[in-house]
Amino acid sequence: MSYEHTPAAPSGQQKVLEAWRKRLCGRSFITCGEIDIPAINRELAYISVLSCEDGRFRFRLAGTGLHQVFGGEARGKAADDIEACRGGLMWGELATRALLRAIPVSGAERLMDGSIHFWLRLPMSSDGSEVDMVLCHDRYLPAEALADPDRAAHRVDLALRLDCGDYAAA
Repeated sequence: MSYEHTPAAPSGQQKVLEAWRKRLCGRSFITCGEIDIPAINRELAYISVLSCEDGRFRFRLAGTGLHQVFGGEARGKAADDIEACRGGLMWGELATRALLRAIPVSGAERLMDGSIHFWLRLPMSSDGSEVDMVLCHDRYLPAEALADPDRAAHRVDLALRLDCGDYAAA
């Protein structure tokens, strides 16, 4: 697993990182209100926000692109209560690193099924003074994503769209 920004990461992840960097204003974190939604609108399905509560990370927000991986809605649940997050360093140890050191942390991990999990953890603050949240971007892509992560991400995006499938009238 890599802990530095992966050059082969999907361009959407790079857009999230750049949008975050543009809002720093001399700090090492942004606030919730400073998230540049228009700049990351195409990645919102893969965005989540973790808050640290009593030493545990809890999902305050989790995009719809994560529902399949998480087995449903994650909002309000602790990360370690979700099977896909248990044992994953990026949901505990590395999110803590982003929070405590107020630095971006990213990488990629090959999963047991051969797919690739590209992840990004960015420090954030609920009150503008203390880093107590982590802005996350997670893309779970098929193994061929290593050759062309943007193409693989596009295919996954199309599968999420409700207007691209064949539906029968109710």
